Amino acid sequence: MQALHLLLLSLMSPVAFASTAFQPLDRVEGWLIERRLDENQDPICRASVPGRGTWFSARVHLDADDVMVVPAWLQRPDETMLEAVRDSLRRCRDSVLYL
Repeated sequence: MQALHLLLLSLMSPVAFASTAFQPLDRVEGWLIERRLDENQDPICRASVPGRGTWFSARVHLDADDVMVVPAWLQRPDETMLEAVRDSLRRCRDSVLYL
């Protein structure tokens, strides 16, 4: 019986992990929009320019206030597209449906 419990727990672990990991949602003007759901099933959304390395330290991204963060060694992208990216983030944060 204990083996069955361990088996069930091991099968549920990837599902639990996947719900906390960011999932690709959309691409807007070369930016990747990603979302995950918090413990209350509220969306947490982020935007970054895809690249190598981790999201925080090696990618151009928008911070929590939707201000662009550019690591020192990367080139600043064209800012004329940012309004479309910010609009996508607003829609992502407003609803799980991303309308």
